[in-house]
Formats: sequence, C-alpha cells, structure tokens
Amino acid sequence: MKDSTRSRSNKRKSKRSWFKIFVTVFLIVLVTGGATFAYVAHKTFQTANKTEVKLSRGEKSEKRPAAVDLTKDHFSVLLVGTDERPGDTASRSDTMIVATFNKAEKKVSMLSIPRDSLVMIPSVGYEDKINHSYAFGGIDSTIETVENLLDIPIDYYGSINFNGVVAIVDAIGGVDVDVKLPIDTLDSSDQQSGVKLDPGVQTLTGEEALAYARMRYEDPEGDIGRTKRQQQILQAIIDESTSLGSITKLNQLMQATGDNFQTNMSLTEAFQLQPFVKSLATVNRIDLEGSDARINGGYYYKLDKASLKEAKAILKEQLALPTNQASEAPADDSETTDDTSTEAN
Repeated sequence: MKDSTRSRSNKRKSKRSWFKIFVTVFLIVLVTGGATFAYVAHKTFQTANKTEVKLSRGEKSEKRPAAVDLTKDHFSVLLVGTDERPGDTASRSDTMIVATFNKAEKKVSMLSIPRDSLVMIPSVGYEDKINHSYAFGGIDSTIETVENLLDIPIDYYGSINFNGVVAIVDAIGGVDVDVKLPIDTLDSSDQQSGVKLDPGVQTLTGEEALAYARMRYEDPEGDIGRTKRQQQILQAIIDESTSLGSITKLNQLMQATGDNFQTNMSLTEAFQLQPFVKSLATVNRIDLEGSDARINGGYYYKLDKASLKEAKAILKEQLALPTNQASEAPADDSETTDDTSTEAN
C-alpha cells in the first residue's frame, strides 16, 4: 500500500468511504431493493433498535450550542474498536478514529489516535494512555477525553468489539485482502500463534482479519503500519458487505452487527446521511506524529505539540469552528502516573 503523507487528500467515491462500514447496516435497505425490500427493511429496523445506545450527556456535546442537524450541518463521528469480550468487567479501546464531515466541501477528514497516546483523561483527573479512558468510564469517558484532546465536539460515535469484527467478517463469507507482511500472532482469545498468515492476496476469516488488523509489535512501521492494515480490513468489509445479494448473508450480517455494534445515531439520522454519503468526493487522512517514551516504567506515545496543533486546526476548519480558542494539550511536559495495566498485543 502506498504510504500516505500527513494531511494529503485522496479522491474517492462514496462507496469507498471508510464511514460506510458504520452506516452500511442502516443504508443496506436502499441498495438491495426488489423482492427483498420488505424483509431487509424489517431486519434493518430490528438491528437499529439493538444498536442504538444514547450517551449519558444527552443528544449534544457540551461544545455545541445545539444538537447538529444532519440535513445541513457539518458533524463529527468517533469510531471505536474495543477489546471487550463476554464476561469482561473492564475493557479498553484498541482503535480510535475521529472523522469530521464537511457538507459544503463533500469531504471527510479522518484522524487516527494512537492507542498509547499520553493524554489528560478528565473522568479521573490525570494523564494516562488514551485507550484507558474506555476502561475508566466506557464510551462516555472516551468521548470526553477525545473532545478535551482535540477541542472539538464529538457528535456521534460508533463502537464495535473484537467479537463483532470476527462475526461480521464470517457473516459475509470472509474478506479478500492483500496481506503485506507475515503474521504469527494472537487470536481473539489471546492464544499465542493463534493466527499465521503469509504475504499475498487471500481470503481471510474473521479471526484472521482481526489478527491482521490488530497486530502491532512485529510491524516495522509500528502504529503507522497498524493503521494501514486496519484501513485495509475496513475497506474489504465495506466492499464485500455492499455487494451482498443473499438474504441469508444479510440476515447474518445484521445479527452480527446488532450483537456487537453500538451507536448514538438513530436510524432516521442514518437515512438523512444518504445524499451526503453518495456525494462524498474526498477523504483526507491526518496523522498524529509523536515519539515513544518510558515514563515511570510504562510505555507511552508522546504526541508532538506542533502535529497536534495542526491536526486540531484542520478538524476545526472542517467543522467550521473557530481555530484560535483552543489551549494546547500538555502532551510533552507533564507528570504521569505509573502504568499499571497489562499490555495487549
């Protein structure tokens, strides 16, 4: 995959937008049609009822004077992948992508936040890895932390757990991926050498797709390489799910999504996005630069202040927010507590 430079735009059609993985279930009724329309419509509403989970803050961010109107306003979405498993009493966010949608420019700007980024977590009042914010207070704490870091409102979220990735990929019969490097890593149950892959184009099962997207330490590009692999898997899921023609597969896809996916976006709001999703022309990727650091015995990723400042300015511009009122996040010069969590692969 060709390396992307920070803030470089990539022209893409709407069917190739990353965000469609999180609205495909809601919009699939619009792309199937024919004799399956009534059945799929019924299943779509059933799935929407299971997946919609409101935030404790209510309908709008505290950084908004009023809730957004998806028919006209620019808006933001936080996409979160968690390591939550059945029976867990605490889990962490393994993947965080902030997407801003500019209605006027028909543009999406997407920022991946490294999971080990050292940030202030408001719900506990001290700095820690950003992925710990989910363990401290679920999606509400994670959204509050991201808003504090970037000084922008997070209007919507979409959250999926590891089991969901496995179930969704298996429901659509696997995904075709050009594996970029050899994989010998944990499966979703953290079994050593649970997944082994050789480089090359191949159809991945749910377990294999998750392991390929999740593996960190063996990649010479580190978190940058991990982000690229996650993009590959998301794109493969989008391509396969939007081409489904079998009612059986549609039923399995919706079941997998309903059991493992949550969002505060209603079905009505998802349908309101249809014209915008179809008109999308540009996806702009933003990278957060930083450096590895050992602090009090724990590993952290210290965000570069200049890179963070530029990312915030881009996101604010896309949301048509003032760019001169943010205070800089103390990513480099503050003390932190000991890192006592167990590292995940």
